[in-house]
Amino acid sequence: MKKLTLLFIAIFAITASTFAQNKPIYINIAFHKLKPGHTIDEAMAIEKRWKAVHLKRKSLGLITGWAVYPILNQYKSESVDYDYVSMNASDDLNKITQYPADMGASLIKEDPSLFTLVEDTEKIQYVSRNIITKALEYTGSSNDMNSVVLMETMKTTTTNYFAYVDFEKQVKSIHMDRIKAGNIQEWAFWQHLAPMSDDGKGQFTAVTFYKDLSKLDEDSTESYVNGAKKYMNLTPDQYLKKADSLRKINQAVLLQYAVGTFN
Repeated sequence: MKKLTLLFIAIFAITASTFAQNKPIYINIAFHKLKPGHTIDEAMAIEKRWKAVHLKRKSLGLITGWAVYPILNQYKSESVDYDYVSMNASDDLNKITQYPADMGASLIKEDPSLFTLVEDTEKIQYVSRNIITKALEYTGSSNDMNSVVLMETMKTTTTNYFAYVDFEKQVKSIHMDRIKAGNIQEWAFWQHLAPMSDDGKGQFTAVTFYKDLSKLDEDSTESYVNGAKKYMNLTPDQYLKKADSLRKINQAVLLQYAVGTFN
């Protein structure tokens, strides 16, 4: 009987672990714009004060993490119309934007300087727009402070929508090979849930994490050549043509992980 009980406990633990791993990951991306006369350093100083708030939200189970990424040395495509992004991650869409009043009161009691946090923030920057996304594919989290992040926003057509999603699911295996080769740290592919609009920047976002700027110049040709053949039965030329036919990259920007709750 004891052995049977232990067996049931082991099965339950494995099942619970499986369900935990299969929870959805939602990311609320906020695009921040500096107000005239203010600097990115001021904004990052403010965001460091916000960290206490998001650590509390994380402890309450509202989010699984929060981070801020300023643009690195203005490396961005011309269409990029923001100065930095912040991201809240959660497995519950109903909780991802929650800031309970009692939580705020408790934090201000612990640190009275937080009483003016919202007002101080509004003096320096504003959020120009938000996008709620869902992770469709991802390789796992690295979350190293100061990592360089390539964030790309892709647009596809109604006809190609599902074919493009399937394409990126196959490309995940190539990115796993790039991680093993030490070229990148992490990759993820996110579907935009709201707002959904054909006149927007795009319907998908991809993020690729590098240890530092020098990793951008590392040759991933072997991973792409071998991966295209192994996982997709395509030549390099066929792979590039298929990618170009399925989507257009509307925005590309290099960010850097500056502050967050992941580490």
